[in-house]
Amino acid sequence: MHSVLYRTCRRTAAVSHMGAVTRAASIATLPFSQSNTTAISARTGTPGFQSYHSLVGTDSTQGLRGKGIRSLSTATKASPDEQWRREQERLLVVGSGVAGCAAALIAAVRHKVPVTLVYAGSVPVDCNSYWAQGGIIYRNYDPESGDSAASLVQDVHRAGAGLCVDDAVQKLAREGPDLVRELLLGQHPEFANVPFDRHPDTGELSCCLEASHAAPRIIHFADHTGQAITDHITRAAMAHPLITTISDTIVTDLITFPDPDLCVGAEVMHRVSGKRQSLYATRGVLLASGGLGGIYEHSTNPAGFNALGSSVGLAKRANAKTKDLEYVQFHPTALCLPREARFLLTEALRGEGAILRDATGRAFAKDFHPDGELAPRDVVARGVYHESQKGSSDKEHNVYLDITHRDADWLRTRFPSINAHLRSKQLDITKDMLPVIPAAHYTCGGIETDLDGRTSLAGLYSAGEAARTGLHGGNRLASTSLLEGLVYGAAVAEHVGSSEESEYISNKIRTIVDSPTLHRLSQDEAWWKSRAERYYVNGEAKATRLAAMELLAKLRRIMWNHVGLVRTPSGLQKAMDGLEAIRGEATFMFEQSPTVETAGLRDAAHAGKAVAQAAHANRVSAGTHYIVEDNTTDIANSHYGNDVDSDESSSDDDEEVVVMAAYGR
Repeated sequence: MHSVLYRTCRRTAAVSHMGAVTRAASIATLPFSQSNTTAISARTGTPGFQSYHSLVGTDSTQGLRGKGIRSLSTATKASPDEQWRREQERLLVVGSGVAGCAAALIAAVRHKVPVTLVYAGSVPVDCNSYWAQGGIIYRNYDPESGDSAASLVQDVHRAGAGLCVDDAVQKLAREGPDLVRELLLGQHPEFANVPFDRHPDTGELSCCLEASHAAPRIIHFADHTGQAITDHITRAAMAHPLITTISDTIVTDLITFPDPDLCVGAEVMHRVSGKRQSLYATRGVLLASGGLGGIYEHSTNPAGFNALGSSVGLAKRANAKTKDLEYVQFHPTALCLPREARFLLTEALRGEGAILRDATGRAFAKDFHPDGELAPRDVVARGVYHESQKGSSDKEHNVYLDITHRDADWLRTRFPSINAHLRSKQLDITKDMLPVIPAAHYTCGGIETDLDGRTSLAGLYSAGEAARTGLHGGNRLASTSLLEGLVYGAAVAEHVGSSEESEYISNKIRTIVDSPTLHRLSQDEAWWKSRAERYYVNGEAKATRLAAMELLAKLRRIMWNHVGLVRTPSGLQKAMDGLEAIRGEATFMFEQSPTVETAGLRDAAHAGKAVAQAAHANRVSAGTHYIVEDNTTDIANSHYGNDVDSDESSSDDDEEVVVMAAYGR
């Protein structure tokens, strides 16, 4: 644990964050613990001063000047107007995962662009990238492996059901290895140096095989690669003097005033204090805040704000285009235990030889595809779903993952986090068949972008799971997500830092930001700030928060029952009707009581309805989008994945709504 210097206008406080890789089993409650920091209304204009809101160590600034951080007494005095304008000269990055940090680092290091990095958690590793288990695609340079850029391109297209955009796939395969070396393997001193697993004899990177890959090209850190990568890349970002970070802060809306076709910033809210603020950015806004898997009742995504579709919700409200939202990937092997959140059992288990079996022990995966367990995820997920329906009763589970034939000591070493989690549930990876079921996992579509991350709204960019580049087509290839974040986060930074078009847009935004009217509006925010603070301080929003969580639970059931792994036209129409009603109520609730809960519900409702509409409009089954005629009802979705010892219905028509701990509290 170590302290990092931040600045505040009125007071100082010490705060710690994770400074080393922590095993997943020991940090289950970390990402959503409340911070003791306070947001401020203006940051210092001092070059090289890292922070925005309140985290100054009690050791003052001694010993930190050598790190490029200067004390307040050295700050250059500026008029309030000049200081305010200087603050807006930045790229505003929303999300602290791999895509957001890659963009921030490339922009700051290569192009000297100031960056403000905003994230919802109390620490920057609180992001979806953190939870990636399997690994990241690299390149296996062993000639005997058969790996090449062309081989990867072929694998991505095959997994994507023929729907991938070839230019996006080629870009990933062509640029990926160099960016992994530069950003993650210590090639550049200002970036990260992740301690990936290596062969003990040769010291070479250990490359493993995963489903639908023709060659072993996945590098990893045990079974918590995302944790190792995010720990190192977020520390690199926080150490850079041009990157300012704001924690515990969510974006509630994009700012398109006065030009509806130009994004000039974002409205944000501090999740602890309730303070709200407008952040302008002359270099544009990058949405890299993850996907929408958390809007489903059963999901491998962590609890909290990050997976509730905030990027899609923000884009929809700003009229930015989205695409391919019907392609929501369901991971085939989530641990299925009664009354337990679904826990991801990584693709790497099947890559290392795990077998899918029914309750009798019969291996069934090759019933659905010649590649069996190593077939594309959508195929395996439907196979698991189909087999799960064969149980003799709702209380009998019928699908298991079995890797007990591998060496016990090797299993514990290769999959330490999974082993620890299973042991906490009285299961043994070396001896037990593990009950599994599909669960919502990844958003293949998103905000529509080109290869530079540009959206249909000038000044707005998107990267990572939030974006739809066309890379994934109808189904994502295993372990592409972290590499996608690196490649397309870097692409945004390169465009912002070096293109003539970006400079033209920046000048347009500067004209707006320099307007006395806009500056006056930015200072006259007391009416909505005071309302938000009143709700937080006086507890007036308690009932509304509870109602928001109840509605979110209902929304998740609608998505699971009718927009799940198997869909029908009538079920999707029912979903659209129900989600539209929730969307209207969520919008009203947020306007009356702006809290994290009502903001999350509003985003989830916009995102959920957009997914249902896209699915309803596309009657062709492909990849993760599987639609059947109405005479094959979608009630099966509400059956599979439910707790096998529970008598409670999962119907979204139930009057009684179970309140879920939707925000990790």
